[in-house]
Amino acid sequence: MKVIYENNLDDLIALNTDLISNNSQFKKRKNWSLYWTPLFLLFSFSFFAYVLDNPSYYGGAVVGALACFFWTFYAYKKHPEKAAKQMQQKEVFCEHTITISDEGIRESTENSESYRKWSAINNISINDNYIFIYDTPMTAHIIPKRVIGESDFIKIRDEICVYKNT
Repeated sequence: MKVIYENNLDDLIALNTDLISNNSQFKKRKNWSLYWTPLFLLFSFSFFAYVLDNPSYYGGAVVGALACFFWTFYAYKKHPEKAAKQMQQKEVFCEHTITISDEGIRESTENSESYRKWSAINNISINDNYIFIYDTPMTAHIIPKRVIGESDFIKIRDEICVYKNT
């Protein structure tokens, strides 16, 4: 099966979102930053307030924990669009031709060509709008549903699932 499409900024953002949502280290770091560090501050300052018999430390505990939580929440909710727009991605924002066969996947663009056997594919992630075929843990072929249409998307998804399970 052969697919021809062109990626845009939304596709690159979807890839980054997929990478982050499937990364256990990122989730662990986010939980530490968002929950455990503010709790540590709250308990530490509360302990000082109790030991030193100074109730003003309770206020510092609450303010410090809330400030830490909201700052971390803000930092993790930053939008990647600005950073992605600044990057020149000539191998992403161009026409891609992907050929899927029972041996593997071949992609060609104006500047490059690559071929991977199915056994060399790192991971395949499929959601309602995209198929991500990961060559490495950080790079993937992005096949957007909006470009190829519902019926071709379903055919490709089903074909990839057959190859993935063999």
